[in-house]
Amino acid sequence: MDGVLLAAPRGGPAQQAVVLEVGFLLRRNSPAQFQVMVGPVEYQLGTRTLLQPDVLICHAGALPRGPVTGPVQLVVEVTSDVTRTTDQVLKRALYERAGVPAYWILDPETQALTVLELAEGKYVEAAVVTGGDSFQAARPFSVEVVPGKLVTR
Repeated sequence: MDGVLLAAPRGGPAQQAVVLEVGFLLRRNSPAQFQVMVGPVEYQLGTRTLLQPDVLICHAGALPRGPVTGPVQLVVEVTSDVTRTTDQVLKRALYERAGVPAYWILDPETQALTVLELAEGKYVEAAVVTGGDSFQAARPFSVEVVPGKLVTR
């Protein structure tokens, strides 16, 4: 980030299982014009910042050989003990600055989904749902998300 290497260990098998569940849910509901990718996928934000979101949605088409650089429609981060602060603070600021229209933070420990959407260049909290509660997303496409189902499969 900004030319400095920041590294954190992956969240382990439990976190990866949740990442896959989110990716499967989004892929099953995605219209053909979108591409759903599950990390590690590199997303280039400017010349000095490269991130690896857990899930990324961009417009379908020819996939780049290197990092994704074009417009991204949604980024999802599944938090773990070692990534929680980075996901909620640092990555939130970077995705906001990059103009990513929607950013979801899923916390498996609390079974909470925080949905952030850009409004006038700033993220606003569009929803926070927990456990068996449902969120009906409209961005980037319609999909129902129930955090408890993604975490307790």
